[in-house]
Amino acid sequence: MNDSRMTASMERNELYCDIRSGRLPAILCAGVVLALCLASRFSPAQTPMELSRWREFSYARQTNQVGGRLTAIDGVHRGGYIVLNDGSFARLWSSLVHTTSPEGKEFYQGYVMYDFDDGSSILAKVDVSGEPRSKQTGTMIFLAGTKRFKGITGRGTISSWMPAKWDLYAEVEASYSVATE
Repeated sequence: MNDSRMTASMERNELYCDIRSGRLPAILCAGVVLALCLASRFSPAQTPMELSRWREFSYARQTNQVGGRLTAIDGVHRGGYIVLNDGSFARLWSSLVHTTSPEGKEFYQGYVMYDFDDGSSILAKVDVSGEPRSKQTGTMIFLAGTKRFKGITGRGTISSWMPAKWDLYAEVEASYSVATE
């Protein structure tokens, strides 16, 4: 056996012994823990996830029909209010695109801003779909916030329906956390 083959064989035996003795898994585990500790130093601390539920009532303040041969597309700016579980209110402003497909499905996507009495606000992105004149469901993702919602992250689910053209009623259940300073 030449020297290079003998060295390679000895290295394999040492690696096998390291694995059998538990030293290699321990070293790998320590490396992962060290990487997680370093990564957590650079991410902002978050408060625990908080579950919140609210109801939204909004109406179209302005609609712009974009149209189309295959689908009906409308740009809608909404105004309204939300009622939180604790009985407090906030103002709602949204800019959404409503689409009706040839198959009869309805969709709306866009951005919603919630303004609270204490000057705090939340910006969220919504994406909802369903049958016309019935319940529609979708998701909400929190993008940004100010004051008590600064650094907000989280998401929620939306159940909505339109009892009349461009009037919207929605129930939202969301989990979020905010950055602590």
